[in-house]
Amino acid sequence: MSRRSLMTAVGVGGAAAALSGAPSADAGGRTGPFADAVVAAFGRHRLVAVGEVHGQQEHHDAMQVLLTDPRLPEVVDDIVVEFGNALYQPTIDRFVAGPAVENDKLRLVWRNTTQSPAVSLDAPCYEQFYRTVRAVNWPLPASRRIRVLLGDPPVDWSRVRSRKEVEELDRDGHMASVIKREVLAKGRRALIFYGSNHVKHAPPGAIGGGGIAQIEQQTGERAYVILAGGHPRLASAARRAVIPAAGTWLATADSGEFGYLPGECGVPFGALADALLYLGPIGEQTQSVWNPAIYLDPVFWAELQRRNHLMGDHIDLDKQYRQPQSVAWPVSSYPTC
Repeated sequence: MSRRSLMTAVGVGGAAAALSGAPSADAGGRTGPFADAVVAAFGRHRLVAVGEVHGQQEHHDAMQVLLTDPRLPEVVDDIVVEFGNALYQPTIDRFVAGPAVENDKLRLVWRNTTQSPAVSLDAPCYEQFYRTVRAVNWPLPASRRIRVLLGDPPVDWSRVRSRKEVEELDRDGHMASVIKREVLAKGRRALIFYGSNHVKHAPPGAIGGGGIAQIEQQTGERAYVILAGGHPRLASAARRAVIPAAGTWLATADSGEFGYLPGECGVPFGALADALLYLGPIGEQTQSVWNPAIYLDPVFWAELQRRNHLMGDHIDLDKQYRQPQSVAWPVSSYPTC
């Protein structure tokens, strides 16, 4: 889709949402669309964190709708993401601001994270995220453009010679430092897309935890946390609805019984998050799957093999990346405690 087509669609979508009369997940605790909930949360918080379900197509579809909501640039200054190596911050700053960036340089942002080679970020949903932010920024004045902050620790794989060099990197500590330095210290507001374990609140009395828990404990700045998940009781709920925990059954529901949410049996959902994003029944979720032809590039493949050897040869690279993968979500039933 061209930039013009995308922005035209955004305008139509925004108008439709405004006319729908759908209730918002506002301070009154009502259930409503994802974008409404995020915009309302920024009225009370400087940090709104969304637990990204890695590679899930429905979650990234919801993210796309949120990113293209015309209200977002009014409430968000920065978007902090897990799926980008901070070593390439200048590259992504240039790209989302509009100037051209060659594809071979842009790909390094998501290909060279600390999670390589065990986790591939060549699934199309990740590149689409960056291109969507660029398209959203295109018609905006420089003062209103959204900046993307890459939250994965800066690692130069061309210099890595041992597994220890990667394992010693503090991923949550780096995330927290980026948000404190680039967002809070500058009086800005940030939307945060990270895996749920990194953004959930620490249970009462717990010390440490993921990046958001560390920020809350170190600065006193309370984030509004939305975790994506499914539950049998939500079968009749609207897709992409956000349901607040306060004042609902979610406050005391066992977090270990939610699908595609890394909860903990015995810990109430309301202790970990402020709201839940429902994406539909777990059996209907799908994956964003990479094109296996990507890994026929001999130079890239040799580098993945080198990394795999450094990290202990735990991955069958050929089976994982060069063989076609089903788009079906690998888990089709809800967990129980």
